[in-house]
Parts: sequence; C-alpha cells; structure tokens
Amino acid sequence: MIIQVIAAFAAIFTFAMALEIPKKYLINCGFIGAAGWFVYLVVLQRFGMMTANLLGAAAITLLAHFFARIKKAPVTIFLIPGFLTLVPGAGLYRSVHYFFIGNRSMGAAYLVQTLQIAGVIALGVFMVDSLVEIIGKRKQKEEKNNQSQVKK
Repeated sequence: MIIQVIAAFAAIFTFAMALEIPKKYLINCGFIGAAGWFVYLVVLQRFGMMTANLLGAAAITLLAHFFARIKKAPVTIFLIPGFLTLVPGAGLYRSVHYFFIGNRSMGAAYLVQTLQIAGVIALGVFMVDSLVEIIGKRKQKEEKNNQSQVKK
C-alpha cells in the first residue's frame, strides 16, 4: 500500500507538471492525489469500489479546498490533477475492448460500472463543495452580525 501511495504522489506530481501547474503548488497536488488514493485503498478493503471512489473523491475535494484557502489559489489547480488516480480509465478501456471484439454483454457491464464510478466521483465532489459553500455562507453571516454589533 505504501508503494502505491508513493507512486500516486509521483504520478500526480508529474501530471500536474504536464498540466503546467505553477511549481509552488506541485507538492501540494501530489499530496492531494496520494491522500485520495490512500483513502481509496483503505476504504476499498472494507466497503467496495463505489464507496471507495466516493470517499476518495470527497477526500481529494476537501484537501483541494483546504490548500486553495491556504495558498490563496483556485480550487481547480489542486482538484483537477488530484483526480487522476480515481479516473476509471481502465473500465472504459475494457468496455471499448469488449465492444470491439464483439462481446457486447461484457462491454455493457464495464460501461455501466465506469459510468457508476464517474457518477460516484461527481457526487463526492458535489457533497464536499456544497458543505464548503454552506459553511462559508454561515461564517459570512456570523461576520456580518459581529460587525453590526460592533457598530452599535
């Protein structure tokens, strides 16, 4: 597992370089991808692929928001490279392969699984983004209330 997490860090780091992410963010991107892959591996052992993808995506999104706030950078700088490890590319490859050789039932099965994984990843991103937005709006309201009380 440790080797896989280190490999995920290296893969995300180099992918972020290929995307021309500024150098000062490369280590953060690598860390986010490695952490997301670690969550995926740990959850996969206990709960299965769909839950692992959901929680891995949630971890990546949460860390992307965290680093975006700390580094004062757009969330997408950290979010896009971070998802490389979770992208269901092998499933899509298998579905095309089976369709190509004429095995439609296997192709359809892999295609459905790939679409499910993509949907679960999108759900993980949506959940964390929504929570971050709700918390941010709540803090803004509290700050406005504090400012209005200070003025009185």
